[in-house]
Amino acid sequence: MTVRGLVIGAYAVLALAAVVLGLTGRAGRLGLVPVAAVVDGVRGSRVGRLLAVAVWAWLGWHLLAR
Repeated sequence: MTVRGLVIGAYAVLALAAVVLGLTGRAGRLGLVPVAAVVDGVRGSRVGRLLAVAVWAWLGWHLLAR
């Protein structure tokens, strides 16, 4: 297996874990908070909104600018 394949596999595992945790939070099991509630909490302050914009800009630059 190549390094590229390992990296893609690792991202796939992380994406699957995020989906499982999101669905578990939405179902109210294990005491997890839904992702929407976390996003609403972050957007509640000016610093949170600026941080969210910075994160989106970083992700866009590094993942989509090729």
